[in-house]
Amino acid sequence: MDSHRGQWPIAAVLALLMLGELVLMNTPRSAEALVWLLSVPPCIAAVLSFKSRAFTIPVTVASIFVASFVVRLFNVNLPTLLSPLTVAETAACLVLTAVVVREEPRRAATWSVASLMAVSFFAAIVRDNWISSSNYNEMLGSLVLGFGAVGVGMYFRARDSESGRLIAAAVTDAQKEERIALARELHDVVAHHVTGMLVQAQAALEVSDDDPKAAHRLLPGIVRSGTEALGAMRRMVGTLRQGENEVATTDLAADVISAVERTRELGFETRLRVDLPDEVPPELGRSVLRLVQESLTNVHKHAQSPTMIDVEISRTARGALRVIVADDGRPGELNQGGYGLVGMRERVDLLGGLFSAGPRENGWQVLAELPLEGTK
Repeated sequence: MDSHRGQWPIAAVLALLMLGELVLMNTPRSAEALVWLLSVPPCIAAVLSFKSRAFTIPVTVASIFVASFVVRLFNVNLPTLLSPLTVAETAACLVLTAVVVREEPRRAATWSVASLMAVSFFAAIVRDNWISSSNYNEMLGSLVLGFGAVGVGMYFRARDSESGRLIAAAVTDAQKEERIALARELHDVVAHHVTGMLVQAQAALEVSDDDPKAAHRLLPGIVRSGTEALGAMRRMVGTLRQGENEVATTDLAADVISAVERTRELGFETRLRVDLPDEVPPELGRSVLRLVQESLTNVHKHAQSPTMIDVEISRTARGALRVIVADDGRPGELNQGGYGLVGMRERVDLLGGLFSAGPRENGWQVLAELPLEGTK
């Protein structure tokens, strides 16, 4: 009985039940035909209840109420099964009961089920005179059918609630992942360029009094870093507004060389060794580039008096890319943690790789191994 898809099989079953009743009547009298016609509105209401339940209960109650008077006045004899109602009416009421218990708020569902029970009890008195005939078998059967319909509705209601909770949790997790991914990009990309601007601006300030021309030579680097930061921000805004995927690097070697060149322009002596396979998946290449950028940013911000930075990207015997960024400066206090290391570890974990970062004998080292075949 999955929301709207379940209505058509049920409509077919109700139509067959009504057709069967008509066949059993053979050549019905006008009163029998009227009672049969009065069972049409409850069947239609049962089918429509999957989409809207605004008038289904009042229509059903009114139809059964009128049909009960017709049965009593003209002594109509129609086939029944464990119920004072006709087979089609009984089936329609069971469907309505299950649907309203599943879909409606508890108070509305209670009133709806109570109305159906009341009109069924009225029909039992008027049509079959259950009170005086003591027809306990049919009474028990009606209770079993009613409680069964309520139980089915409650089962689907509980299942829908659990499904809703799972969907809400999935949406929350997805939103959290998106926020973390955006935070990583802001920290690893934009902060990388802004740090370059800051380092160059500080260097310009220090030498501006003694050597104005040297300060002037630093300005193009500041402009370039600002332009790249602005471009990165625009790409991120485009991703947020249009739902586009992040642009992965298509030339990892060239992008890494560019990042190293920016570090050299800041006055840091940097050695680069790159040994890449012929093809690097774009997503893997982007993560490698972000690891290099963030590691270099940490050197700019936190390493004290580094004389050499080593950047190495190489293949391992286990089919992975190894990324090493090491410097010989004294580690600053902030090198012990922060969002940069958290973001790098998250990137590596998402690809099923290994990550470590910490002080070495002389300086600080970041090491990561990323499988070339994707996540494990």
